[in-house]
Amino acid sequence: MAFKLDVDRLEFAVLAGWAGLKRLPPVVQFSHYGTPVQDINAELDAADARCRQRGLVNRANQVSDEVWDLIGIYPTTAVEYDLRFSAKKGTELRAAMSQSGQVAVRTVMHGDRYVLERVRAEDTVPALASVLPEHPPLKMKPVNVDLTEMRAVMADVQKKGQTDPRAIEQGLRTRGIDVTGFRKATELLDGTKLGAGQIGVTVWNAQRKEFRGDHTVQVVDVEGGRVSIYNSGNQRMVAGADIGTFRRVLGDLTTAAQRRSTW
Repeated sequence: MAFKLDVDRLEFAVLAGWAGLKRLPPVVQFSHYGTPVQDINAELDAADARCRQRGLVNRANQVSDEVWDLIGIYPTTAVEYDLRFSAKKGTELRAAMSQSGQVAVRTVMHGDRYVLERVRAEDTVPALASVLPEHPPLKMKPVNVDLTEMRAVMADVQKKGQTDPRAIEQGLRTRGIDVTGFRKATELLDGTKLGAGQIGVTVWNAQRKEFRGDHTVQVVDVEGGRVSIYNSGNQRMVAGADIGTFRRVLGDLTTAAQRRSTW
């Protein structure tokens, strides 16, 4: 059975320290939530003792092979997806999917807990999406809005101190843009939100130079299902957030970032 590491955030910090890691996935380096630490030195000592009791750190101050097989991927990661999602005020789910060659490790941080486990490299996107709260993708026909025109109109209405979507819709109409897509997207996203977050991607080239994806994929849970919001060329897209959409959009973002990394 594959080894799964389940530790609290201080135990995770202890393991990263003894492993001598110079890099951790940024998305799981800190949290705005979780139990406040009262006495950092005393609590780190207690966390260290728990790690040793579980056999995660040996007498030579080395992490176990099982631990290293998971966290050792961080310094050599070639592609990393990061996820942030909040379904309730005061809580946040964070996760990273780190891939190097045919090895991939999922790191999930929720509250005070970190859970790490290996997944198949070809399953990185589904494995990342699976940590989201269970909610079906919204069944809808994708809608799109011209991104360049929308940005220009939004900048114009903001200068006038207007924030009403109707002002943006009127601005688009004045420019001769079909407002059907904008209206549908606005009606959909103005409803009750059950949760919201985003997924991004970072790649590294052979020289370990970092390249961030051009944009993130927004994930919004509404009463009818889960919605994804992303850019496609010069279009802003709103579509049901199914695995196929995640694979395609994140795949395109990854490929584009990898191309930039070789220039």
